[in-house]
Amino acid sequence: MELARRIREHRERLGMSQGELAKAVFVTRNTISNWETDRTYPDVQSLLLLSNLFGTSIDALVREDSKVMRDSLAAGVKRMNRLGVVMMVFGLACVAWVIVGIAMDWGLAPIAVPAAALFIPASIAAFLIDKMRHDNQLYAYQSVEAYLAGEDPDVNNPYNRRASEHWIAKRIVLTVLLIIAGICCGWGAAGIIARLLGN
Repeated sequence: MELARRIREHRERLGMSQGELAKAVFVTRNTISNWETDRTYPDVQSLLLLSNLFGTSIDALVREDSKVMRDSLAAGVKRMNRLGVVMMVFGLACVAWVIVGIAMDWGLAPIAVPAAALFIPASIAAFLIDKMRHDNQLYAYQSVEAYLAGEDPDVNNPYNRRASEHWIAKRIVLTVLLIIAGICCGWGAAGIIARLLGN
């Protein structure tokens, strides 16, 4: 796309590195790299900062690319929605299988193996959604909601910037805590169902 080429050309004309441009428009160096390689696109606020820094209009930066950017945003929204459906369907199927298996007293292996097979696609979909959020700098709920509505996600708002701090570490800790909670809830549910069935 032309926007990626224009950003790179303006940055080089000003003699700036990707890191220097990133600091000037309040994003990460990785974000600048993504813009310059067509992986992601700047939001409206970033376009405004870029146009001021480069001494050009937003229209001049995106004139030929606006339809492509809208189409790309729409495709991203559809993909995130599809992944959300996959995650929900397989996640609920996994929970339902475990509950039915415990209620019917099928034993550990007949419950665990299919449950794992259902859990894996749900986990992959969740991982891909998180990757899309990270690639598009959608850390706060408000930014994700705006993105899904096809609006400017305003990735530079204070909530989104605060949520972006230590993103990977937070995701790892949350995943571990959810696994522990799931195991504890499973044991608790198994005990309750066993008592109800008189085993």
